[in-house]
Amino acid sequence: MKALTRLAFGVAAVALWLGPSSWAGATTYDAGAAPLATDPGNGVVLGTHLLGGAHPSVAGVGGSGLSASGTPLDGQRTYIYDRGAQPDLTDGVANRGDAGFAMMIWDMGQAYDSLRLYTHQDHYGEAFGNFWMQDMMEYSVWGSHDGDNFVLLSDVVGFSGTNKDDVTYTFAGTAPSVVYRGGSTEFGTLNAYTREYVFSQAYQYYGIRTSQISLTANDADPEIDAIGAFNIANRPPGTPGTNPVPEPSTMLLLGSGLAGLAAWRRVRR
Repeated sequence: MKALTRLAFGVAAVALWLGPSSWAGATTYDAGAAPLATDPGNGVVLGTHLLGGAHPSVAGVGGSGLSASGTPLDGQRTYIYDRGAQPDLTDGVANRGDAGFAMMIWDMGQAYDSLRLYTHQDHYGEAFGNFWMQDMMEYSVWGSHDGDNFVLLSDVVGFSGTNKDDVTYTFAGTAPSVVYRGGSTEFGTLNAYTREYVFSQAYQYYGIRTSQISLTANDADPEIDAIGAFNIANRPPGTPGTNPVPEPSTMLLLGSGLAGLAAWRRVRR
């Protein structure tokens, strides 16, 4: 009985980790700007936004935002309209060829476990409010080993704040280790709320599509300047970061295994 109690506690813990307020993914909000991407000491490699080839980006519904922008950090943007994301956001899996599949895809050249997402903010100068807050975080982050099959790594499901300097967000999956409210050193608040992630696995391909809060707000057009990647083990001492948080798919498998073991023990009694 004690063993079953411990198993039940484990399954409950898994459910909490899958939920939106993961304590292990506490985010540091930095009022300044992200370090220079071009500084070799930061170890950041900019990915190539894929428009052709075997694993190209796939536009969503409406608009024609896909462009060559999104490879260099240049103050330009690439984006898609992504109205059909709900099924994939719900089950955490997106496969090329599935109905409603849409993804802006970057090839990092090799596998990296950490990501810096340079946002492109086109409404930063407008009045502060609920629209502004969801628009700053209109991105979910996906990882892939082959460029065709993606797992959801991080989604944005809530927000709060009273001005542009204190907005905080609630994440499902892995929360960012750092959010730079000041954007980038290169372009300032044009890249406001640039963020860094540390994942428990390394991926060569990273995909971006709408977040839950942006889809709910009927504003599903995530706009990206560029994506950088690095391996956390190579970061200089003292670089902001956090311990990797298990992705939803990994924790779901663990939870299923624990629940199955508990059921097996009940049958054995």
